[in-house]
Order: sequence, then C-alpha cells, then structure tokens
Amino acid sequence: MSSQIPTPVHANENHNVGGRRNPYEMRFDLLHLAKDILETNAHMAREDKDKDRATAATFKTFYTTEEVISTAQRLNEFVSNTR
Repeated sequence: MSSQIPTPVHANENHNVGGRRNPYEMRFDLLHLAKDILETNAHMAREDKDKDRATAATFKTFYTTEEVISTAQRLNEFVSNTR
C-alpha cells in the first residue's frame, strides 16, 4: 500500500488568485523590496570599506525604519506613475 502525502492547506486559499494582489500585499512587497535595496547598499558599503574603496563614503553601513519607508514610498510613486 502506497502512502499518500497530504497537500498543504494554506490559511488563505484565495491568495493571489488570478495573479491579483490586494493593496496590503502590494504595500508589504514594496516595504520588503525597499528593505532589500537598503540592505544590499549597506552590505556593499561594508565590503567597499573593507577594501578601502572610494565609494564606501557614498553608502551608509546601516539603515533606519524611516529610510525603508521613504524608499518604499519612492518605489510606490514609480510603479503608480501612469504616464
């Protein structure tokens, strides 16, 4: 007799139905993307500082919550631009 592996049940089975996301999901995605961008910039600045590169001064090695929100707002303005 073969064993059956149960299919995982998601808390919200209607999640991303038809490729559409609700505004809260989109806002979360923008915040996550903004955090990733700032985190990458901080990581690059630390590497540049370790290698004593001139570009190390252009990036901070840390970021604040306000910077994440500001970056997310700029991303939102960009993606919301309908021109």
